[in-house]
Amino acid sequence: MKFTQYDHCGGVSRTPQVQRHEIEIALTKCNIKPALRAAPRIRSKIAESLVHSGWSGEVSVAVSSQMTITSSRNNIGLCLQTGNMSRLYADMMKLQKLFLDDSIKAGIIIVPMPEAARALGQNIASYSRLTKELTIFRKVVHMPLIVYGFE
Repeated sequence: MKFTQYDHCGGVSRTPQVQRHEIEIALTKCNIKPALRAAPRIRSKIAESLVHSGWSGEVSVAVSSQMTITSSRNNIGLCLQTGNMSRLYADMMKLQKLFLDDSIKAGIIIVPMPEAARALGQNIASYSRLTKELTIFRKVVHMPLIVYGFE
């Protein structure tokens, strides 16, 4: 699938090119068309490709907590969100917490582009909404972050 990238607070410069390339390969290799009930398969395909490249499985946000992010590698945290927009705010908070705890030096969020989000369902997290809101909340979510939007 095709993808677009957005740089928030220097996320691109803080994320090694190798990790960016691994994500871009995982997105490119995913050939599942966004459609109703396709989100779990898209998520699984991308996550499987990332794990094959050396990314971890789910990572706990705090000891004795069930909150997790999708993956991490070399101090880069990653959230893959193909669900409801409200879950995206939790992902941003989890990444910001890990950043403030010095557990990660940058974050990555992967979300569908608006058309893909509409194909996946109603009120699904989308690239354009996230990037617009990151501009508004720049002083709240001030960690280096890359947003990838997939089509």
